Amino acid sequence: MNKNFKIMSVFLIISALILPMVMADTNPPQGDYAEITEIKINGDIAENGDDLYVERGDDITVRVTIKSVNGDMNDAYLGAFISGYRYAAYESNLVTDFSNTFTLPEGNKRSIELNLKVPMDMETKDAKLRVILFDENSASIISYNYQLSIYGANEDNAVEIRDFFISPSTTIEAGRALSFKVKIKNFGNNDLDDLKVKVSIPELDIQTVETIDTLEIDEVQSFEALLLRIPADANIGDYDVIASVEYDRYQEVSETQSITVISAKGTPCAGETCDNSNSDLSKTLVTMPASVEVITGSQGSIYPILVENKGTTQKTYVLSVSGTSDWALAVFEPSSVFVLKPGQAQTVYMRLTPTSNAQIGDKVMKIAITAGNEMKDTTVIASVKQGTTTAKSKTNMTGILEWFLVILVVVLILLGLIVAFKKLKKGKEEEEEQSYY
Repeated sequence: MNKNFKIMSVFLIISALILPMVMADTNPPQGDYAEITEIKINGDIAENGDDLYVERGDDITVRVTIKSVNGDMNDAYLGAFISGYRYAAYESNLVTDFSNTFTLPEGNKRSIELNLKVPMDMETKDAKLRVILFDENSASIISYNYQLSIYGANEDNAVEIRDFFISPSTTIEAGRALSFKVKIKNFGNNDLDDLKVKVSIPELDIQTVETIDTLEIDEVQSFEALLLRIPADANIGDYDVIASVEYDRYQEVSETQSITVISAKGTPCAGETCDNSNSDLSKTLVTMPASVEVITGSQGSIYPILVENKGTTQKTYVLSVSGTSDWALAVFEPSSVFVLKPGQAQTVYMRLTPTSNAQIGDKVMKIAITAGNEMKDTTVIASVKQGTTTAKSKTNMTGILEWFLVILVVVLILLGLIVAFKKLKKGKEEEEEQSYY
């Protein structure tokens, strides 16, 4: 009897502790001054504690119907916010929304609509959508909470152009070149294959294209080997430059910037009217970015150099670089020596691989091109920046594993020698015993 009484007492205590929590989850929270009679999220009625599926980039419309009880509500606020976003302090306009203060007489209802947006940079995880109501004098806050299951963006919004830079300036002389940097990110739920990044100026009918085999989920890639030369006969004025990314066969995203083409300074040398018209470099156009970033601990950066033979004879070109020996290894791909026929163009890529002792900061290097007895050089700024510790830790781990393998091999060799020595000694002892008898 005593044992049954103890069991019943424990049961009642546990029930007293658990029941309020269960009731709190199933019964909507209300205050002594107001009650929320209905909440609709994107048009559907949502009960307190419901699970909601959303994707990056989704708009969330929260419509709340409020009823005033036990007196008038004065200077009341209704708010909604998405919790768990890293950049909430900087993008509060996306993840939070509050109504203006309002008054609601006792017994009356009012519906208020709030608008939120799931940021593209939100992690794919579980988060909370919270709705709160309070007024100036009440001692309590009415709060509703919803579980947000955040997934990647749908196929239409899976790829985003994060950055689109034009160098050296958005104002360019006719006949000169621009370089472009396009950074993209996959916000979708799947890896993407066969992407094409294109920069074009439709009015001038020029474009440059680069492809990528795979862009994994949440992966970011930058394209810097994108060069366009403005035609020498281009009309003066403003032009749209379009960076576009084609992916998933039928999807495309683009971003547009504007450039201004101005007249070239001086008169370009052309035909037989110039004294140096027959020289090796007078009819050669060389296009390259004004700067390049090099990250320590990485496999290096690619620096594109576009060479065009505008002359009437075939020419042999030689590329070289100076000012890199103390901080990077520079290699021209496919070669530093190449031949161009009249009208031909070729892009040579210089790979800059930072040395282990490369110092952080801006470096000045000179890239020279030689044709025959003539040479031209251009000064380029290389910005050496600190890489993440991942590459270094991998290198250190690789070194540790290599030393471990070496030690293991040495130990195995020593063990083999010891075993062989013991066998040899045992054989000699057996021979001595047999000869004794």
